[in-house]
Amino acid sequence: MKMYAKLVRTFLLSGEMPKSEKKNKVKFYITLGIIATVFIFIPCFLLMAFLVGTATVGIKEEILSNSLYAANIGNGLLLVIQFICIFSMIFGFNIILNTFYFSGDIEHILPLPIKPRILISSKFMSVLISESIMEFLFLLAAFLGFLIVTDFNILTVIISIIGVLTLPILPLVYCGIIALLIMRFTKLIKNKNNALTLVLLGIVVIIGIVAIGYVNNDSITEFVKMLASGQIKFIDIMNYVFPSTYFLVKAISEMSIGAFLIYLLINGLAYIIFMALADKIYINGVKRISNNAVHQKRSISKVLANTKKNNYKVTYLKKELKLLTRTPSFFSNCILSNLLWPIIIILIYLIQGQDNVIVEFVNHYKEQEALGLLVVFISVFVISAILTTANSIASSSISREGKHFPFMKYIPMDYKTQLNIKALVSIIISFGFNFIYLLIISYYLKATFIDFMVFSLITLLSSIFFTYLGIYLDTINPKLIWEDELNALRGNENTFFSMAISMIIAAVLSGGIYYLNKVVLIPLVILKIVLISLLLIGSVLMYCKVMNKGIKNITEVEI
Repeated sequence: MKMYAKLVRTFLLSGEMPKSEKKNKVKFYITLGIIATVFIFIPCFLLMAFLVGTATVGIKEEILSNSLYAANIGNGLLLVIQFICIFSMIFGFNIILNTFYFSGDIEHILPLPIKPRILISSKFMSVLISESIMEFLFLLAAFLGFLIVTDFNILTVIISIIGVLTLPILPLVYCGIIALLIMRFTKLIKNKNNALTLVLLGIVVIIGIVAIGYVNNDSITEFVKMLASGQIKFIDIMNYVFPSTYFLVKAISEMSIGAFLIYLLINGLAYIIFMALADKIYINGVKRISNNAVHQKRSISKVLANTKKNNYKVTYLKKELKLLTRTPSFFSNCILSNLLWPIIIILIYLIQGQDNVIVEFVNHYKEQEALGLLVVFISVFVISAILTTANSIASSSISREGKHFPFMKYIPMDYKTQLNIKALVSIIISFGFNFIYLLIISYYLKATFIDFMVFSLITLLSSIFFTYLGIYLDTINPKLIWEDELNALRGNENTFFSMAISMIIAAVLSGGIYYLNKVVLIPLVILKIVLISLLLIGSVLMYCKVMNKGIKNITEVEI
């Protein structure tokens, strides 16, 4: 047990972001941490609690008109935690695979007298703790939203707390079992780059499930009625896939000790099966990967033989683009994540049905009404700001170098050129996606050419400003120590800080524009010019900050 605890602690520490030893940087990061908590974690927490609470209130109203629906009081909570479990599996598989088979500690730990089940169990626990922080937050909010609007007591509170801490076990056990079987008996994944196919497949599946589940609903009211009557087949299917969710919700909604014991039994049995399987086949799977790694090292000479001389700036740009597109963790988190925003907007559109706020503002804009013009203008700015920072391309630009950071210091290229090329990559990708969405939105809105050009300029300037903001934050304390590429992004505080600051700036500017237009009555044309000017000035100032203080930060990083 002592060995197990030490291994878990070691694996957890290996994934943490190193803290700066300078007091001024520590204070700066504490301030950013508070900002990130206030503007990211708390809003997400309240939104989830509100979502579950509102759905449960709607179900309660349906129960008053039909007492036969009483057993379905927890269906709103059940649906939410089932979706959380699905996303846990989709994103957890890549993490489990990297931690179990492709982490740099494998070759150092395997020769030690540690039993396979102890090793795999400690790795599993470290993944459960480190990767489920946000999941714990969402689950806690979901249970809190349910308990606030229902009759609860100390028993349901205790069950909810235990449920929050243990619910991610079953999805991660599924990921672990799938990884063990694939790595032992197939050649689907010869290295960590092959995992991208499965990640993409998982994303496609979840999008399909979401679309099927919501596309036929006329309004949120009808959807709540379906929840209350138990007519949503998706819930029934997921009850078989994740049986623990059904019994946990049953235990809370009906205050059933028996259902809670069954919930614990399901998780316990799943974990025991996983450990027994790992004890038998884990080592063999690791050996197959090690043999393949040796073969890859031998092929490097062939790669070097095919190298050609090229312009150093173009070569560096290609290096950055290939790093993002050919590395699954970077590709899925930095590039594919840009595809989530239209999906989210489509889901919001479908869920609202007949009472659609989006359609209302679209109609206002088409009719050239003042409110519609203002809301669309503000929305374009806010979306472009959030999308640029959410993809973490800029805020992980230095961290992605990892153990290759000395490459930045010793190649015959100054820091100014390197940072500008890194910024260019972020701007190309962020503005590229924004521009495509802008074309679609402008076509749907039937926007004038002048409006389209104004929107494009705002989107471009937003991408430039928030890109250099993210790069500057990453120069302060880059996360250079990581075992696999996913570690360069997960736990990287710079990404959260960048998002929090962008949300503050977007909220302040948007709120100011709304106030000046609606209260002070300043024409929207003037406010557009003001916003463009502010973004332009901000971009120049942030560029100068990166070229001076940012470069100084990099030179002070020890290697």
